[in-house]
Amino acid sequence: MTPTLSTRQRHRHAALRAAPAALVLAMLAACGGGDDDGAAPPVVGAYTVGGALSGLAAGRTVTLQNNANNDLSLSANGNFEFTTRLDHGVPYAVTVKTQPAGQRCTVAQGTGTATGNVRDVQVRCENLAAATYTVGGSVTGLSGSGLVLQNNGRDDLAVGANGGFTFATAQAGGTAYAVTVRTQPAGQSCTVANGTGTVASGHVTTVEVRCATATAGLPDGDWKQELCVQPRPGVWARNLWRITRQGDSRATASMTFATYTGADCTGPATVSGPMTDLGSFVFDRTGSTATLNAFWGAWSQPNGRTDRVVWARKGTRLCLMSDQNPTVFPAASDVESYVDLVLPTKACYVKD
Repeated sequence: MTPTLSTRQRHRHAALRAAPAALVLAMLAACGGGDDDGAAPPVVGAYTVGGALSGLAAGRTVTLQNNANNDLSLSANGNFEFTTRLDHGVPYAVTVKTQPAGQRCTVAQGTGTATGNVRDVQVRCENLAAATYTVGGSVTGLSGSGLVLQNNGRDDLAVGANGGFTFATAQAGGTAYAVTVRTQPAGQSCTVANGTGTVASGHVTTVEVRCATATAGLPDGDWKQELCVQPRPGVWARNLWRITRQGDSRATASMTFATYTGADCTGPATVSGPMTDLGSFVFDRTGSTATLNAFWGAWSQPNGRTDRVVWARKGTRLCLMSDQNPTVFPAASDVESYVDLVLPTKACYVKD
């Protein structure tokens, strides 16, 4: 027979059963559970930071950082992602720690606050302009006109006076250079010293171009005067100078006649009579125009007399002028003006 509980006992038993439920509700209330206005718990290490890299040259490396930490080295274009994740609400700042050689990389959309995975950071790289340096040097001894230099077979540079010169086209570091003479100045020959090498990390200023009176500029051999005379019946003649070059600035000369049996000195010529010694010539300066080379010097004659002299070559003609007063022909242009006057008289000479 099951014992029955009194009314008082039944009330006490119900109170004991309700106590745990009330305790749970009190604990939840104390912790904020069940309150819709409470703050959400933080999300820890949930979000990645990354983006895309473009423009990086092959074989180059760029190093990025996030918040001045978490180095990330990249050697290829494409997507990237930092290894360290960020908590919710933590700021991020992507920067370039180390630039690739010869390039400059910039960051776009690189800052913000992590509220989800960051995938839109853009890192763009572009080539830097290569450092360039000029090639040049100095010219000495130039007196003729028309000197043209080249570097590496191009980049023509006309030089009209002694002194420094610089080619217009600059060269990148590590580029080879080779300076040469493309066109020699009138009546001169120029040579190049220190003309080859490799551009390092500075301007080249050591090329030397040295010019001197060209051996080929001084006349040599037999030269016949254009004027034809008839010294006796049936014979025509032209003066002949035989010039022997002794060096770049010295020559000796002798004179005779070339005779012809044909009128106006036509047909074969015969060199007749003994050669008359004219003495020696020492030239101390040269000058040129666009079409004429002039040589000034001292003429020492067999009779002991010394005069100033000017020899001028214009085209195929050689004009010989005594210049006792050096101011008569002070410049090549003055010489040419005189030569232009005498050419119609046929007083100048042509090479035999």
